[in-house]
Amino acid sequence: MRAIALALGAAILASALMATPGGHASVAMQTVYVSTTATDNAAGRNCSSAAYDSIGKGVAAVAAGGRVVVCDGIYHEGVSVQKALTIIGRGNATIDATNMINGITVTASDVTLTGLIVRNAVGEGILVRNADRAEIADNVVAGNDTGLRLTDPVPNDYPPCHLPVGPDCGASIHLLGSSHAVVRGNIITDGTGGVLLSDETGPTAHNRIVGNIVADNTTSCGVTLAGHNERGAPGGVPDPRVGGVFDNIVEHNAIFRNGLQGKTGGAGVQMATPVPGGAVYRNIVSQNIIDNNGHPGVTLHSHETGQYMNGNSVTRNRIGSNNVNGDVDFTAKDPSRTGIFIGTVDSMYIEVTDNAVNRDQYGIFTSGPVTVDGEHENSFSNVVVAVSRN
Repeated sequence: MRAIALALGAAILASALMATPGGHASVAMQTVYVSTTATDNAAGRNCSSAAYDSIGKGVAAVAAGGRVVVCDGIYHEGVSVQKALTIIGRGNATIDATNMINGITVTASDVTLTGLIVRNAVGEGILVRNADRAEIADNVVAGNDTGLRLTDPVPNDYPPCHLPVGPDCGASIHLLGSSHAVVRGNIITDGTGGVLLSDETGPTAHNRIVGNIVADNTTSCGVTLAGHNERGAPGGVPDPRVGGVFDNIVEHNAIFRNGLQGKTGGAGVQMATPVPGGAVYRNIVSQNIIDNNGHPGVTLHSHETGQYMNGNSVTRNRIGSNNVNGDVDFTAKDPSRTGIFIGTVDSMYIEVTDNAVNRDQYGIFTSGPVTVDGEHENSFSNVVVAVSRN
């Protein structure tokens, strides 16, 4: 009986191995290789013997927790990641998502994306939706949000391209209802906006945006923390179980020349909420270099009553000449070069300390009932008015 069982087991295993290229589609692998020159039945041990010719096929084949190694080449696809894994790009591994909604969409926790070039998506280069502990490191995310450039109508199934507050087709990297992510060491350029953290589908908290170059994103901000969920702070009282953008850290980034085109423009770093009950709080913006953006270098906008935006901290940044387009969203208009702008209709408390602001008309410009802790503990060089309260 034992001999019969062993023979039957061997036959089943042999059948499984013969069923697919490289002998491993029916037996999930811990590491798979993807190459534009892949061939069926290849060994799949390195880039020269890759068995999968698309990233999507590699993602489908790899075991949860495994690795997809993407070899040098251009892959014309939008990638969906629905299980924990690591995707590693080698050489100039490029996802060209021309005419596709997103370059990479992540809907599973514990996903790492590194070493990739992601370009030409109609919407977002990388979208992390309702997934925690993502790591997005050392990628180039460039030339996405192409929906703004299309002469034909943008697909109706991509709502951001149709927002009345546009023009906007998302951001280069978007954390949506996702927490405990690290976005590190990326080059993020030539989209509408750079990095977006928002809470439409749930709280977005405890993320780190660190060590990135965020430059030349055309119509929106370099880094945006946006409270879009009306249940984030109903009646102005935070409910972190449901929504809110809070306890995130934006540090050690270089943020240049964002939001210079279009009517609305964009800040270097913006914290804002447009809806009653919106919540953006206890975030830290620290040790960034911020210069030549459409709106002030660091901008806070609270547009409605019943919002919660207290406890944010802006500290130890080097802020150059910003507000190229002017910030006129509040009663007190600010058309001049400005380092830091804080506008609110309800009382707001914020820490602004140890920043070096230079080459501006205003170092800090406030509109509305703002309490700024540490406003005179900053350095102002070639600034006409250090603090302007309005």
